[in-house]
Amino acid sequence: MRPAPLPGILGNCATCSPLGRAAAPADGITPRRPSPGIESPVMETLMRAASRITLRLLFRPVIGSRLPIGFQRRWAAALTRIAGGPRGVERSEIWAGELAMKRLRRADAGVGPVDPSGREAVLYLHGGGFEIGGGEMYVGFASRIAAITGADVYLPDYRLAPEHTQPTPTDDAFAAYRAVLELGHDPGRTAVVGDSAGGGIAVSTVRTLREMGLPGPAAMVLISPWLDLSLSGASVGLVGRRDPMLRREWLERAARGHAAGLHLDDPRVSPLFADLRTLPPTLVQVGTDEILLDDSTRFAERAYAAGVEVELQRFDGLFHDFQVFARLLPTARGALDDIASFLRRRLAAGG
Repeated sequence: MRPAPLPGILGNCATCSPLGRAAAPADGITPRRPSPGIESPVMETLMRAASRITLRLLFRPVIGSRLPIGFQRRWAAALTRIAGGPRGVERSEIWAGELAMKRLRRADAGVGPVDPSGREAVLYLHGGGFEIGGGEMYVGFASRIAAITGADVYLPDYRLAPEHTQPTPTDDAFAAYRAVLELGHDPGRTAVVGDSAGGGIAVSTVRTLREMGLPGPAAMVLISPWLDLSLSGASVGLVGRRDPMLRREWLERAARGHAAGLHLDDPRVSPLFADLRTLPPTLVQVGTDEILLDDSTRFAERAYAAGVEVELQRFDGLFHDFQVFARLLPTARGALDDIASFLRRRLAAGG
């Protein structure tokens, strides 16, 4: 069923703004509100400030700098470990050809060999500007997704720039998705989730599946997605200085390195400009204080116009990939609860 007419991008509320099938929260995502006590507005404000300071002092100056890329990757992985992950999630490693993937599964789902048939699955495509990231950096956050959804979460170590350029990351993501299905998972109970650069890879991968006539996932979630490598969104200039994590200079270098000679507005590297008609129901989350804000808002508008069921949540005063700070931020925990609710509804219905 085609979504109801869209009233445009809704104004921001204290937590988030849903955009999608209808304006009523009952038909989309019910915004999570901080509860009394430790999740008070005062605590939220303090934790946001601490997170911003950490990113500005320890992440932003190093990532995308002239330091060796190997050092940047190790530094980012060490910082991400501060955010931590939940207990009670089992980890194992599987292979899709030469591509390593971590499988993350809530421990109370069973012990020993896992039969994936009949279980919900999430393919998680990590961010990192196509240059950093990987299983060790994102295993904590992906474990959190496994814990809140109860699904088997697969985290592939797709190959990175500058050693590897497009289409290699998308090819790896495609192979990872095929491997998930070959393990026995039903595509009707499988979702693709991606953050930042991984969000762009997610859209490209799902489009490739549909173009090849292969069964696509039942749902997709995009967290602060980078969908326009040409950086043509107004937020790049208007919001960029408020973003404590990403710098335009790094994004420009990372985009050129990933595109490997393609025009930066080519749909093969900037899926914002691709044909979006074949996408599954999609949830998009973005902060209002991130340089890539307009990637999310424009994607939601274009996807909706193409007939896709899309829900957009904009979180006031929050930054790129703030969900990674769920250990510290009540709003981040609420955002993850919204993701879990969205996936439960979509995967239980088989798409």
